[in-house]
Amino acid sequence: MSNFVSHSLRRVFAFLLTVAVLATTAVAEDAGGAGHGGHASDDPGHMNANAGLESPAEWSTQLAVYTFVVFWLLLAILAKAAWPKISSALVEREKHIEGQIAAAEGKHEEAKRLLAEHEARLASTADEVRAMLEEARRDAEATKEQIVAEARTAAEQEQQRGIREIELAADQAMKNLAEHSANLAIQMAGKVIGENISADRQAALVRESLAQLASNN
Repeated sequence: MSNFVSHSLRRVFAFLLTVAVLATTAVAEDAGGAGHGGHASDDPGHMNANAGLESPAEWSTQLAVYTFVVFWLLLAILAKAAWPKISSALVEREKHIEGQIAAAEGKHEEAKRLLAEHEARLASTADEVRAMLEEARRDAEATKEQIVAEARTAAEQEQQRGIREIELAADQAMKNLAEHSANLAIQMAGKVIGENISADRQAALVRESLAQLASNN
């Protein structure tokens, strides 16, 4: 696996963990707020029971468990459905760019080879055309520098263009993964916590999670 794909995989793991934490926290806070608002005035005993269950240590443990469950559920789903396609696309794109760079370098080497052959033919010219040979050599040197410079510039431009295309493809893939992951994380968190989330609330939580991820990055 290339360094680029390995780096992308590490970014995905870190990203999924962040999404799981943010989504679980957002849903848990939403569920806690809804629970307190719906039952505080009707059932004082229930309120006291909730207060007992929401001690910092116990709440932190529950949140960690929820986050762990959501993270692995999300990772399992994405590993089976989304990541293979994204990874395959990135690998194919990287191979394509590497092929273009290799082709440019091949043209560079071919130009150098042809120039070397040309210089060898010039070196065998008879003494009576030495003056013409010197002029031709000067022209050949100028041509050599121009060809090498153009080939090097073309190779560098192709390499930079390839890097930009890989970065754009990676950014687009991460953006798509972010939206997909946020939706899945919200749904998984809602199921783990046992809270039914409306479509409007789910969309709001997705936007909130993505906004927090954008500010963290």
